[in-house]
Amino acid sequence: MSITQLILIILAVVAIVWGIYTLLKSIRQKNQDVLATDAIEHDKDGLPIIPRHQRPEPQESQLFKAEITSDNPKGEVKLSADDTELHLDNYPASGGFANANVTKSANDKLLAETNTFVENENDAFSMLANATETISPVVHTFDENQLKNDSFTDNSPILDTHIQAQIDEEQNSPLNNAIQNINISIFPNQQFVDIKGDYLLELIDKYGLKFGAMNMFHRYENKDGTGLLWFSLMMIDNEGISPFDLNRLPTQTMKGLVLFLSLPHPRPVQGFDSMMSIAGLLANDLNATVYDDTGEPINKENTQAMRELAINFGR
Repeated sequence: MSITQLILIILAVVAIVWGIYTLLKSIRQKNQDVLATDAIEHDKDGLPIIPRHQRPEPQESQLFKAEITSDNPKGEVKLSADDTELHLDNYPASGGFANANVTKSANDKLLAETNTFVENENDAFSMLANATETISPVVHTFDENQLKNDSFTDNSPILDTHIQAQIDEEQNSPLNNAIQNINISIFPNQQFVDIKGDYLLELIDKYGLKFGAMNMFHRYENKDGTGLLWFSLMMIDNEGISPFDLNRLPTQTMKGLVLFLSLPHPRPVQGFDSMMSIAGLLANDLNATVYDDTGEPINKENTQAMRELAINFGR
């Protein structure tokens, strides 16, 4: 065995012995703390009960002493059933009960201030009333000329909708207030040939008809859709006279068309002439014929009769 190995063995033994000693010492100290804790009694709240002889003595400054007199040479504080008040007149003002020593001058000062406030109470309310009377609301005025010159530049969706509803009501007044209609119809000249919806849409756009109220196409006074309603257009399918469905119309076919003028009309001559003119144009483009409400092809006689009916209706 070499010297180095011997030294290492000795160091290992010393380390083991030192560890055992430290462990035993800590266990012993812990047991002593537990015994010391168990030796102290505790009350019901868990507070330690310290024996009287182990309690710290109070400091001299913490004791209250009465005035030393011939009757009380030790300065003891004595309380009885007849006198339970603690008199500390001679206790220093800097002590813990300095606030209890209120001087007579302070009381007199407080009483004087209170009396002054009571005497001036009426004056205070009078001042408040006078101040209130002098307050007047601020009224903002506007220059009438400026208001006249100002104009609204921002759009109002609600106002626009209301105005548009009034315009639609005025435009479509003949249709909304109709009592009687003058009807004409258009049918293709060739039997078993229907009118195609996509082609009809081209003609409708060409002659200025607009899709609108009651799912019908209408011709207004102006081609852009403004002005008074002249006449309306519906289709004839297998179920009879029907309104249009814009979603189906491009792929739809129909047997014929119906144009009608609603009466009474504020301008019946213009409405009737416009209807007859566009009916002739549509019939020419569709290779069709225009018929009156009795099924007779349009001629001068029945055209004049319908025109006179429109003029004289409601007179």
